[in-house]
Amino acid sequence: MNCQEMILIAGAGPKKMMIEKRHGMFHNRYMKKHLLALFVILSACARNDCDIPYIRPDDGLTKPNKTEIFCPVDKDGIIYGITRKDIFTVDVNNDGKKDKITRGRFDTMTAHGYTFYDIELSNGEKLNQLRTLESAECFLEFYRFQLSPFVITKYSRPLGADSWFQPTESKIETFVINGDKLEKTSEKKAGVVCDVSKLK
Repeated sequence: MNCQEMILIAGAGPKKMMIEKRHGMFHNRYMKKHLLALFVILSACARNDCDIPYIRPDDGLTKPNKTEIFCPVDKDGIIYGITRKDIFTVDVNNDGKKDKITRGRFDTMTAHGYTFYDIELSNGEKLNQLRTLESAECFLEFYRFQLSPFVITKYSRPLGADSWFQPTESKIETFVINGDKLEKTSEKKAGVVCDVSKLK
């Protein structure tokens, strides 16, 4: 839900209260509750779309064809949901037709937000979503894209026995899209690391 939609919904409460006031049914505490919710949403939306800093991932995707910004803030001012979508058009399966990659950001106001990638082919077929796995200190799963020829590289490692940032053995896998299927073409070990996004 974007800022405009949130404001319209939150604003419906005070509008309804004003109608009830004219009919002798006004309750001040309900008006305060709705006005507070509206204030929180307006404040969050005014702070540069929820005031969440965005760092473009080093994922190989070039300038998007379209970008959409969202402000998924609830009545308590907590941000939880998709805050950004970048849309790219690129031929991912070498059939000469433009397919669509949507790179989205899901923020949770914790260290465990994530970036996701939705790939939709020109024929409408959708591949399984790709998703990063993140902590405050490191990425445990990360993706890079080579556009010509189209290749997806996945960098990953398991969670440490004691913590998210405990280094573990990592691996690098490469994939191509064959028709409408994701097909693994290689896999290799990449050493013990904390942040797999630093692997090349």
